[in-house]
Amino acid sequence: MKLKPHPNTNKPRSFVFGNVVSARGIQKQNFPYIFIWVVYYAWVVSFTTWWTASPFTEVVFNAQLRSLLHSVNLVFSAIFIFVIKKEWFVKTARIGAGLIIAGVGLFLISPNRQMELLFIVIIGAALGVVNTSILMPFVFTLNNTEKLYAVVGSNVLISLISLFQEESSGSYLLEHGGDLLLSCIMLAVALSAIIFFKKDCLPSGSASAQTYHPRIYITLVYNCVVAILCKGVGKGLLNITASVSGYPVLIWHYLGGLAGCILYFAVYAFSKSSYIWLCNITFGTYAMGLFCNAFSEKVPGLAVAFAILLGIGNTVGMINMYYILGVVGKKYNSMRYLRLSILFIGICGGVSGVAAGNYVHIKNIPEVSMVVSLVSAAVMLLFIMFSAALSQSQYYDDWAKDSQQMEIGNEQLHIFKKYRLTKREIEVCKLLLQGYTMRQISGILSLAYPTVNTYCTSVYRKLNINSRTELLLLFKDYNVK
Repeated sequence: MKLKPHPNTNKPRSFVFGNVVSARGIQKQNFPYIFIWVVYYAWVVSFTTWWTASPFTEVVFNAQLRSLLHSVNLVFSAIFIFVIKKEWFVKTARIGAGLIIAGVGLFLISPNRQMELLFIVIIGAALGVVNTSILMPFVFTLNNTEKLYAVVGSNVLISLISLFQEESSGSYLLEHGGDLLLSCIMLAVALSAIIFFKKDCLPSGSASAQTYHPRIYITLVYNCVVAILCKGVGKGLLNITASVSGYPVLIWHYLGGLAGCILYFAVYAFSKSSYIWLCNITFGTYAMGLFCNAFSEKVPGLAVAFAILLGIGNTVGMINMYYILGVVGKKYNSMRYLRLSILFIGICGGVSGVAAGNYVHIKNIPEVSMVVSLVSAAVMLLFIMFSAALSQSQYYDDWAKDSQQMEIGNEQLHIFKKYRLTKREIEVCKLLLQGYTMRQISGILSLAYPTVNTYCTSVYRKLNINSRTELLLLFKDYNVK
């Protein structure tokens, strides 16, 4: 086999194929896992969460029941993720789906309030089981392109459903029972995808996981802050503004959500530092929106700006939360990271966010709203100030770069792991195997030539070899792409 160096010496030959936004990365066999993520997740958020509960409509579950349902869902998702093994996902998804259908049916015919509450708890628990089950193929089976289209697609659908519900303040849906019919059809269609789940879609359990630096947990802090401020406090303030403003604030909010979906896709299409840009967009639009809301009583038109900016920030933040969760989980083949992520999203962020948002909404005092808006904006601005410092550590762990490619570049890490090579030594070793000279590697990795030579010497010493020929023979099973 003759190895030729890549003609562009300014950047490495990728171990993956193409930019993440290219639709050619979507594989037919993974369509059921993409489909259920889009439709089921959109159903859950649109019809069962407090995040989209409108002060104007009762929809399927009223605002109070949705708060309970949402909290039970988050708690059971966080609990079940510590119990489930990823290989169980087909069986648990089907059991959870059966419980959801039975619970919804019994809720609709329940004779009294106490029975309604009981069935709400059952539905919420079953939602937690299904949420966790569909997370397994989302993280460990789908490539990055499929993940991106799944999370963006679900948020587009959420915004469209919410716009449909708010267009006439829910009057058509309430009068004709359309909301209930839409909800039931959407749920049945979403859960039907579970029929096509296959256990063998998950990667082999024998594949070794890559170790990661503790700084990866910065992403968990991000998830928690987004859930509490954007989807919790932000939603509480939005409901207050919607109830007193003369403008169709909620409609503008969901239009902002659609804009956020387009923006997210565009950033990954054109930016080389997508994750950092998207974090700053989340924090920046949220902070600017809250500043607008703080003074909307004196300048009513600012309520529209607040709704649009909050819609963009909320949507970009939520998409980023789940997309990066999927990228990092697959990159490091880590159930531990997955469990901590759901714990932070579900308990630390989600439940706390619902409680904080409800508190702000119930108080409904202008002074409280202004103080909460300014404090929340200050927290977001603080994150923006630290983003430059965080970006270096996030891009040092190359999961952030992997998030911009169709697939994670760690398929063959087990080949190198047993030799105890460092991260940089593995990079140098891969490039040597691809046929690059040390001078070219120096340019690719932006390292001084003597530094590259030191890494090569260290690699050869650890592998107990003396030449590139021996290196090629040692890693003859390595697939050079």
